[in-house]
Amino acid sequence: MADPWADHRDGRWYVAPDLTLGDLAARLHAQAERSEAVVRAHALSERGAPGERWDGAPPAELGRVLLHVVQEYARHLGHLDVVRELADGRVGEDW
Repeated sequence: MADPWADHRDGRWYVAPDLTLGDLAARLHAQAERSEAVVRAHALSERGAPGERWDGAPPAELGRVLLHVVQEYARHLGHLDVVRELADGRVGEDW
């Protein structure tokens, strides 16, 4: 991946004003298909190619990378819980 942080400007996430929700959803789905193809083509014990991302350390095994992805999604979903609580004071499933 040539520029994995291309969606950042001045240290913050950035979405160009001309991108629509449909554009972003299409990109998300395309990336999900690409990721699924990579996962299906490799064993969980395989390691990626060394690169700058690993700062000289050996790349992680695919299984570890996937665990990290799940942890990141869980963490950010937790952030959404906080946003929802701040919006109207409701917590959990008490709607």
